[in-house]
Amino acid sequence: MPLPIPEPEITVNVELLTCRRMTVGVVYPPFALQQPMVNRIYADITERYPFQTLQHLPDGARMANPTSDFFIQTTRMQVNDTVDYFQSSKERAIDLFKLSQERLKVRQFATFGIKLTAFLPMEGGPNSAQLIENSAFGAIKDSLELLGPGRQGVGLRVVLHQDGVHELKIEPFFGNLSQLYVELDVQHPTPYNDISVIEPWMDGAYDYLFREAKGFIETLG
Repeated sequence: MPLPIPEPEITVNVELLTCRRMTVGVVYPPFALQQPMVNRIYADITERYPFQTLQHLPDGARMANPTSDFFIQTTRMQVNDTVDYFQSSKERAIDLFKLSQERLKVRQFATFGIKLTAFLPMEGGPNSAQLIENSAFGAIKDSLELLGPGRQGVGLRVVLHQDGVHELKIEPFFGNLSQLYVELDVQHPTPYNDISVIEPWMDGAYDYLFREAKGFIETLG
């Protein structure tokens, strides 16, 4: 009888975990946003940041360049940014919010949220789908067959209520299984009136991703 072929060794080098994308937003009570006001904000912002296009929307506007965009709407502001250096992305987002707040005169904010997207390349034979199945789902791996054929992979979702609401997703990156996809979404549903308070919340999310989440991912290997 031939011997079973052993599973290829899984190598997880968590030092390769890299944050690639940041979405951050602030929510406020409905505001009567007028097009001339948006144009003035755009003029102020483009003195510092190269947003090449301004698109007016039914409830606000979108400013964009090839790597990021900034939404100002009747109930929220949101920055979507490609992350090269988190500190730079964080400072730019806070500055955009402050510049806009000075024009809009928003005095009260209801909620803050930040989403960080990171990727971890796999080293060695197994891909990210095999990594999660063999580790986190190892005890029930055979039972997954009950769900039917065509399974591409499985993932993890963890929700924690601590200093806000943390939602952590760890799953294969289905566009390229040599990458593990990690997403952290942190919400602070706490009223505040000073944009400056969001900086430690942003730092806290980044630190959680590269401390607690990174430490957990290391155990999967």
